[in-house]
Amino acid sequence: MSKNEKRKVGPVYRVFSQDLHSTHLHGEAIGFRQAEIWRSKSRQFSKDATIIGNVDTAKRSDDKEKLPDLEPAGFIIIRQSLWSDVDKLERRLVVKLFTSSGGWIATMEEMVAEEYATSFVSDQPLVAFTVLSKDSEIITWVKQQKRGALSTENYSFYILGPKNTFEVFRIEGARGSMGDDFDVFRLNGHQKVAQIDSKFGDLGGEFSVNVKDPVLAENEWFCRVLQCFSVMIAYRSEIREKIGKGINLWKKGKWIPKQHRYEISLLANPRKLTLKLDELDNV
Repeated sequence: MSKNEKRKVGPVYRVFSQDLHSTHLHGEAIGFRQAEIWRSKSRQFSKDATIIGNVDTAKRSDDKEKLPDLEPAGFIIIRQSLWSDVDKLERRLVVKLFTSSGGWIATMEEMVAEEYATSFVSDQPLVAFTVLSKDSEIITWVKQQKRGALSTENYSFYILGPKNTFEVFRIEGARGSMGDDFDVFRLNGHQKVAQIDSKFGDLGGEFSVNVKDPVLAENEWFCRVLQCFSVMIAYRSEIREKIGKGINLWKKGKWIPKQHRYEISLLANPRKLTLKLDELDNV
């Protein structure tokens, strides 16, 4: 099989089924001993962590194989001190993915200042967040974009490839969908490389990330971004409501938002860390 044939989008090659525990997303209480065990395995499991969902996964290597049954792969936590334990206007969504054994996989952090800037320009609340993954030292920005009155929800992101190349993707709300479903398109070839199917019910939300590109199915960085995005789906209405209210109060001089120090730390000048001294002269 040639390289181009391997790249051809076909059936689902990899699935991440992410099941949130409750409609109100309060999550499950963690016993003190169990919480200490998780913290001993990873410092990323903070003291304010609450488990809000489980992750199951399945993968096949080629389209001739049958997709195996889903198996437990990990869990999802939310940092309660930044979300439930503060005033709604001060909320900042931070969720993390862990393996079943407690190893950290990825973090999604809401970028509040970016949301206010783009929302002010666009005259509508827009969501923005970053994804940090153990599979990459590069931070990935995922931003909601305004594409016109008749368009569905749209988000963009990119990931780096070999020899300084990069791949660009658009996450687009699926038209005619009964739920919060999204299609993921790759710019090169304009292929639909993944889908996110959402199911809401009395017991919570279930989000299935289905990767249909055999190359991207093996790309952990790409998969982590979509996993984090699928969790954000359940919270985005509350985020947009917060942004809309905050902008109105800010315009009237009745409230001033503040940027969390953890958010500011993600904006640190990376060139001080990644470039040599002689390269800085040419920047």
